[in-house]
Amino acid sequence: MSFSDLTLFARVAVPLAGSVVAYLLWRFIKSRDERPGRKDALLVLTYIVSRLGTWLIFAICLQDYVTSSDPRSYYMAQLEHFLAGNIPIRDFYYPYGPLLMPAMLPSYMLFGHSLAGITVFAIMAEAIALGFFLKSTSLLERRNEMSHSWVAEAMAVYLLNPATLYWTVFQGYHSIVQTSYSMAALYLLLRERYTSGYAVGLYSVAGAKLLAILDWPALVAVSRPRLSKLFWGIIPLVLTYMAFQIVTGDVFFPLRYHVGFTGEGNVWYLITLFGHLNRFYSTFPGNLLPVLFFGIFFLLGFALWLKYQHLGLTTFSFQAAMGITTFTMSLFFLFSLYTGSYYVPMLMLPACVVVTCPALPNRCGVWLLLLISGFCIVSDAIWASLGQPTALIDAFSSGSFSGRLLTSFWVISILVRIACFAKLAQLGFRVATTSLLALENKLSVPAAQSVQYGSEHPIFRANELP
Repeated sequence: MSFSDLTLFARVAVPLAGSVVAYLLWRFIKSRDERPGRKDALLVLTYIVSRLGTWLIFAICLQDYVTSSDPRSYYMAQLEHFLAGNIPIRDFYYPYGPLLMPAMLPSYMLFGHSLAGITVFAIMAEAIALGFFLKSTSLLERRNEMSHSWVAEAMAVYLLNPATLYWTVFQGYHSIVQTSYSMAALYLLLRERYTSGYAVGLYSVAGAKLLAILDWPALVAVSRPRLSKLFWGIIPLVLTYMAFQIVTGDVFFPLRYHVGFTGEGNVWYLITLFGHLNRFYSTFPGNLLPVLFFGIFFLLGFALWLKYQHLGLTTFSFQAAMGITTFTMSLFFLFSLYTGSYYVPMLMLPACVVVTCPALPNRCGVWLLLLISGFCIVSDAIWASLGQPTALIDAFSSGSFSGRLLTSFWVISILVRIACFAKLAQLGFRVATTSLLALENKLSVPAAQSVQYGSEHPIFRANELP
């Protein structure tokens, strides 16, 4: 067996094993309700060891072997352009938000212009996201709107999540950055600092990437919208892009840059099993299909959620924001042409809250989310080993028997991910819109847990239709 075969085997086996370990950690935390202090200590220890250990392994042993990642191929080159005084877009291609690369510069320079510095930036962004998440949940616990056991379970699913460890901690991809903006914004909105909250949440497009708009519906779901505050909150983003336009002369380049890109793993890529459709996807009307399907499902779901709000069946809340975000991003991974696996970390924190929600009749969503996490890494490894074919039919029509066998496993993984993302979208929508009366009737809550939640928790409040 060659070195490349061993590497591929490791990238297939390790993520799937990691999903099992993450599931076991969640089961352990879930079964230890009587000792919350020890659970918290275990989670803190898991966080420190996993992040520090993974980063040390990467920085000391493996970063020189990474030759084809986006941080190696794009981030480092663009950071060097910045240090040389070049202008983004005008002097070099730059498809990210105006502040993403400048934010990476300090850690990149501190660690000797290396990939290790980029991964430190990603770990710091994750730490900010988790910090604001825990501040938000602590606030909700004091308001009796969320239980500590729910938070612990969500963290247990997240901390050893293979996709988070691989794409964020090990590789240093940027998608976690938008989560940090989102969590900071939701915390500010929960504290009723509306202008600041909207400003931070909307600014994620400038601080991360255009995909950060997938977090924006949560800004509306977490608390009743204040339109005047929203207007003032968007001004920093508008001013930044006005300045960016003056300096670069092409503020819309990041949007045009991604038109026509096709990533593996979505519905549209699966259809290429039957033929070459890239030309169809890149021209009218085929290029409208991804936007059309995403838009139809999102607008239907969001309109139904608004209807539930109008009828008084659900409330503006942090949980609703997590459900809406999970629903929106799951649709993105289903229907967008450009769904690189390295974007998955932007979904994981809100999805962990959703799949561990005590309102769900069972917790099948936990292993479903961990399947997505493991198979995203596995599929990306197979895709890369096959030369990143633009159509599945190419992978089947060429190669040896072992190559076709590998491709068959790859197709199965795509089918699994599509099914899991569809189910995850349903779970997110359910958490965001489930009737409070239905929650009270379905849940069997022990008396002690009722005290823990408090009588004012929405699950235990009577809620009559108007």
